[in-house]
Amino acid sequence: MIGSTTRGGGRITVDERADGSGDALQTVIADIGDLSVDAAVGDFDLATLLTQVPAPVTALNLDACRIRFHAQLTASVLELEATLLAVRAAAFAYRQAEKGISEVFGGLLDALGYATGRIISLSLPVIIPVALVVGAQVVVVTKILDVTGLDDVITKQFGIDLGKTKAKAKEALIAFAFEQSDVTGAVIEHVLPGFVVGFFGLPPFILDSEGGHAFWPHDSTSMTIWVLAGANAFGLLLPSDVEVWRAKGLTAPHKEPPRDVEDLFSREANCHRGADSGQVRIEEVVGPDGTTRYIVYVPATTDWSPKSGDNTTDLTTNVQGMAGNDTVMREMVRQAIADAGIGRGAEVMLVGYSQGGITAGSLAADPAFLDDVNVTALMTVGAPVSDFAIDSGIDVLSIEHEQDLVPDLDGDENPATKNWSTITVDYDPDELRKVPELADKTDAELDEMFASAGAAHSSVAYAASIGLLLKGGNSAIDRFTSKNSGFFTGDLAKTRDYQGKRRRH
Repeated sequence: MIGSTTRGGGRITVDERADGSGDALQTVIADIGDLSVDAAVGDFDLATLLTQVPAPVTALNLDACRIRFHAQLTASVLELEATLLAVRAAAFAYRQAEKGISEVFGGLLDALGYATGRIISLSLPVIIPVALVVGAQVVVVTKILDVTGLDDVITKQFGIDLGKTKAKAKEALIAFAFEQSDVTGAVIEHVLPGFVVGFFGLPPFILDSEGGHAFWPHDSTSMTIWVLAGANAFGLLLPSDVEVWRAKGLTAPHKEPPRDVEDLFSREANCHRGADSGQVRIEEVVGPDGTTRYIVYVPATTDWSPKSGDNTTDLTTNVQGMAGNDTVMREMVRQAIADAGIGRGAEVMLVGYSQGGITAGSLAADPAFLDDVNVTALMTVGAPVSDFAIDSGIDVLSIEHEQDLVPDLDGDENPATKNWSTITVDYDPDELRKVPELADKTDAELDEMFASAGAAHSSVAYAASIGLLLKGGNSAIDRFTSKNSGFFTGDLAKTRDYQGKRRRH
């Protein structure tokens, strides 16, 4: 079994349960109130009053009982009203406490970053000379050891390989960043903006600002915009236009619609695996009832160079997308959908892994795109998409590895809403080694694959985890598949593949 947790997707939270109890109690109170009114009206029934004339003692006893009944009924209603107020207050307090904890924690990290930035900024007159002296000495000593061969002597005498030690230290730092991805995400969201604000001596209260502006760093998105602006000044991560055309698919078209979420992700991964530049694939599915639906697969990153070339699935697309800008991949998807002749009423599912998830998620949050395309479902895997205000009418399934840094680059968790399920899987190499999809690999190949710090982000690892989730049963996957069954049944009528390249003026 593989461990996982699920947030959102119609699951009832504590505050929602309290609200539900409050609503039910409100109904009970209203019913009792109606009964009380009926009873009071009944006290003045003419026939009842006439029967009291020949038996005055009985009438007095009856009136006493009536008075006691109404007094107790009123007391019960007041008690229920007090209980209702307490339930409503508990739900409100829970929400505020949860919000408060998040804000207090974020505020502390903001303060930590700000203090660190101020200390370093004020200490620059001391730090710079010391860093230059120490750095120069380290460089000189390293060169001497290398030229004279003394590094080999150190290795033989003390068993210390300086080159390997440096590489291991770098690898350990990367591994820590991935394995503690939640911590890294919090650093990106709070500590770094606080550091920049503190370093430049800006007032700390600006870290509390909200909204999509980027006049100063205050969250992961604004930090990305600042990084992008700096890179652009050096001719890196520059945006461009794109040329799109129909192309031969990287893999042969399938004959049937995807069977399940595992099959869906397998087809998504094939849109970029082994390619210099990924492709957009559109599958046209005709359901048993004759309804035509479309699945749009958006490829992941294939090029990590900061200098943009022809490739559309490159680092530039990643950073531009995380900054909230339009990208060549967004335009590729738009042009592919237009070329495929997808009407405004046809249901569309977007599927994206990593960069593909960023692109798909941003399109699902773009009102202009949704005016033209009827997106009803979205699946993202290993993608940072929490910053996108995805339309509430779209059913969303997100799958993330707990030890994968990439989904945490936006520094926050996905919203836990009724239309958005997020499955966080505990990445476990020992369990993943057992899956049938990796049966053809040798132990040495598996060791090499899982030894990488970024192995938790690999498409192979995600495919294996999704297979284990399906095998063990997962309510979020079952719900997503059931609600969007039209994309998994019927006939696969047509498959279209699209390639693109950046176009320079």
